[in-house]
Amino acid sequence: MTEYTLKDVTSQPHLWGSTDPVRPNLGVNFKTAKGRSVFGLLADDGTYSAFVCFALTSAVPDDVMSLSRLTLDTGRIAVPYTVWSHRRGAGKTIINKLKKYVVDHELADRVVTLSPPTEMARRFHCRNGAVVFRVNSGSVNFEYPLEERVS
Repeated sequence: MTEYTLKDVTSQPHLWGSTDPVRPNLGVNFKTAKGRSVFGLLADDGTYSAFVCFALTSAVPDDVMSLSRLTLDTGRIAVPYTVWSHRRGAGKTIINKLKKYVVDHELADRVVTLSPPTEMARRFHCRNGAVVFRVNSGSVNFEYPLEERVS
């Protein structure tokens, strides 16, 4: 069974900069701006199996423009806005590890996505425990429950 580690790869765009199939139009500068991060799921064989881009925001965004406007270093909502994987099951794993990271590091109080309004995104998030928080004109926000922090 493959073991995975969540790694902050924000400063390593050579690993992920050209591989995002969800929001390829958002460049490295957007994804690495203050308050935004990119994490990779490093497999025990040394390859990255998935990536997630997220922002810390002050409110739940309904589109990329509001994501940009609401992003703050001190935001209390973690907003994954693009997730992609190169290995079956790695998308679910990276979301679960991101949720644990958010709780363990007391990074945010909520995890709410900014997802495309596609059936694939709906299936992915709902199968992984999220519920629809809000349906917007061009996106859907799915909210993930967070586990309590274990001291």
